[in-house]
Parts: sequence; structure tokens; C-alpha cells
Amino acid sequence: MFDKKPIECVFYELYSNDNKDGHMVIECVPLGMNVSNLAPIYFKKAIMESESEWSTYKKIIDLKEKTVRDSVPKNMPYFTVGFGLDNGYAHLIEKSEAYLSHFAKEVLCGILDLDPLLWMRPKKETFSKQSKKVIEFFNWWNF
Repeated sequence: MFDKKPIECVFYELYSNDNKDGHMVIECVPLGMNVSNLAPIYFKKAIMESESEWSTYKKIIDLKEKTVRDSVPKNMPYFTVGFGLDNGYAHLIEKSEAYLSHFAKEVLCGILDLDPLLWMRPKKETFSKQSKKVIEFFNWWNF
């Protein structure tokens, strides 16, 4: 769908197992082509700067040649980010209490030069406006 538009996607994933019941969240954020090339640079820098807060394991894992399953020990919490159809980076999270669940959103706000509070406190939208967005998204698939 996005190949037909001038849009590239950033996929990020967080796996945690705080209660020994694993929980995974995967999100897809579309970025315009004018800023999508910045995403790998921003995320790599942000992960490297934050890694001492998350764990004593200080290595960013490059996923260009391997998958998350091949790179991360089973049941180990991790954060991973991918860019379009390209794999990106992963990092283990040993100190899950220190990991900020909105980490990726803050990085994306940096890329887009937006206030991070925009993600944390989104403006309320009317049902009519949300309906129009759903119809537009649906029409993208039928392009």
C-alpha cells in the first residue's frame, strides 16, 4: 500500500515480560520520504545514548543480516525498529523499569520536529473526523 504513496514506514516493537507473561507491541508509523531517510540515524543514536539506562548489555544489534529471533535470547525483553522493508536495530532491555514505553514516539517526534506531548496527550477528534480518516485509509488499499 505504501509503495504506491511517497511514504516509508517505521516499524517498532517492544517485547516485555514483566509478569512472566510476555507482552509484545508492534506499531507502524508512516513517514514522508523527505524525512524517512533520517529515521535509521535518529534511532541508532537514541538507542546508543539510552542503552546504559536500559541494561548493562551495551551492544546495539544490527538486524541487516539476521532476524530478532536469531539475535535475542528467548524471553529476554527487547526493543527493535525496522525501516520499510529493511531490518533495523534491536537492543536488549535488562532494566525494564528504566525503559520508557514512549521511547520510539519521542524519537519520531525528534525526526518530525514535533512536541513529544503531541503523542502523549493527543487532541480529541470528533467521530466525523475519525470516520473520514478511516475511509481515506481504506481507499489507500483500493488504490
